[in-house]
Amino acid sequence: MPEFDDKVVLISGTGGRQGRVAGLMFAKAGAKVLGSDIAADRSAQTTELVREAGGEMASLESLDLADPSHAERWADEAISRWGKIDVLYNNAAGVGFAPFEDASIDHWDFTIRNELTIAYVAARAVWPHMVKRKSGVIVSVASVAGHRELSGFPCVAHGAANAGVQALARMLAAQGAPHGIRSVSISPGIVPLATAPQNPDVPASSEDVPKVRASGARPFWQYAALGRSAEPEEIIEAALFLASDRASYITGTDIAVDGGMSGIMWSGDR
Repeated sequence: MPEFDDKVVLISGTGGRQGRVAGLMFAKAGAKVLGSDIAADRSAQTTELVREAGGEMASLESLDLADPSHAERWADEAISRWGKIDVLYNNAAGVGFAPFEDASIDHWDFTIRNELTIAYVAARAVWPHMVKRKSGVIVSVASVAGHRELSGFPCVAHGAANAGVQALARMLAAQGAPHGIRSVSISPGIVPLATAPQNPDVPASSEDVPKVRASGARPFWQYAALGRSAEPEEIIEAALFLASDRASYITGTDIAVDGGMSGIMWSGDR
């Protein structure tokens, strides 16, 4: 029997690469998936891909989950379809890029809203349904930047927002424990993008790693002890475990899935 049979999993940001992989992997494990994204076309494509692969998925677009009315609509849709919510996977995020001297208060507010507030609002929307059933798991995606600042990464609020996501996960764990609710955060390191990024420090895929090395640059992911960026599937595997009953005694902590970036000061050549 698939591990998530009869489980209802809400995944935000299903228009992005990690959200798409999460939808496919949770559905393959048997979950009934409800996605959402402000990027309506890409999120709808994810839903179709999951269905074509034999999984069960629906999605609501275009939703801004930092808006409480949108988040409540999303949670209500899951209850209307399946009568419960077992897992919230807080995956959606948006970040603005600018060095400190150029960043405006709008830049700061955008990142805090779309990395931290969005996770808080989504959790509030599912919370009463989990409390009512005395069970539930909230897995929130943070970042290695919540552990250590990435010098040269031009985003003034990214580290602060993701340290906030980690703290939010701990708070939800403390508040949720009497109700049978677990909460954890995952902090990825450098994850490749779906298309070639503007930032050359982030390879589009693991196949691009030799090209970046040959350029003579010292990219962020080279500071990972494993010497490469992560694949999205490696992040989602951690999420699947943490959301499952196998992790029934894990709550209130952050799991770094970063190739050693947050724990090892790697300076060696490769």
